[in-house]
Amino acid sequence: MSGNNSSVKAVIFALGSNLLITLLKFIVSMVTLSTGMLAEAIHSLADCGNQVFLLVGNKRAAKKANDLHPFGYGKEEYFWGFLVAVLLFFVGAVFSIYEGIHKIFLPTEIQNVTWSLVVLVFSIFIEGKSFWVAYASFRKSHETTSMYRALKDSTDTSLLVILLEDSAALVGLTIVLCSTLLAWYLHPVFDAIGSILVGILLVGVSLFMINELRKLIVGENISKEMRDELSLIISNNSVVHQVNYISAMMMGKGKFLLVVGVDLVDTSEASVIEMEMQQMRKDLLQKNSSIHSIFFDVRDLNREGVSNGVGQMQIPS
Repeated sequence: MSGNNSSVKAVIFALGSNLLITLLKFIVSMVTLSTGMLAEAIHSLADCGNQVFLLVGNKRAAKKANDLHPFGYGKEEYFWGFLVAVLLFFVGAVFSIYEGIHKIFLPTEIQNVTWSLVVLVFSIFIEGKSFWVAYASFRKSHETTSMYRALKDSTDTSLLVILLEDSAALVGLTIVLCSTLLAWYLHPVFDAIGSILVGILLVGVSLFMINELRKLIVGENISKEMRDELSLIISNNSVVHQVNYISAMMMGKGKFLLVVGVDLVDTSEASVIEMEMQQMRKDLLQKNSSIHSIFFDVRDLNREGVSNGVGQMQIPS
């Protein structure tokens, strides 16, 4: 299964799970008068909206390139993912904190606690399954790196958002489960405290998402390790004297645009240069299939530009 199909599968699975969980949480929050459960219900409702946004982003990012957008619409997924992060912050986090602070001053005793506990345990099970689907898909492309590093380096917006959402949901449900038990056995104020803690958790997750997506929207480079690997391939070419720089920009859908500055051996003939560049193109694409387009800034050893300073080669998406 391709990475994009894995992302869509994870989003659809998460959407179905959250619709069921949201309905149950709202019903139980009304029956039990639990602030923590209401905060979780709003959180799950926000997650449903988020997953719809991700599906819209996936659909729009798949549109083909045209004259107005020659590199395609891949960055659409970053925009829609950013909206998800903002929605999670303002709808999920802010409401949870507000409701918790409100209930601290007006604590309400939880009723029918058994219903809350049953739904919380059931929700943890469903969210755990959704998390595992997203995690399994995510680790396919990040097998050798730590989880934190993989999250920082990931450019698959859908999987990144779903994985963070499900992680926050599991931790949030555990917090509410504990606060519900404490509110039942000790004092109702623990229910309000649980709601505030869930809100703080969502603030942290949403700010992390916002920062990562901001960097992708602005135009984040590929990792230094990846640049070094590509530089090694280029420098081994017979017509390349020196690699001056390698720059890249993520274009969405896991693809990136590559710009390479090189000094050429000044004794090379034009026909040889053309043939070697075609070989370089094949070698680079074989090394990394995520390359969308390649542009060469070609110069000779005297720093004189070749063909007005830029030799250009594009790999179709």
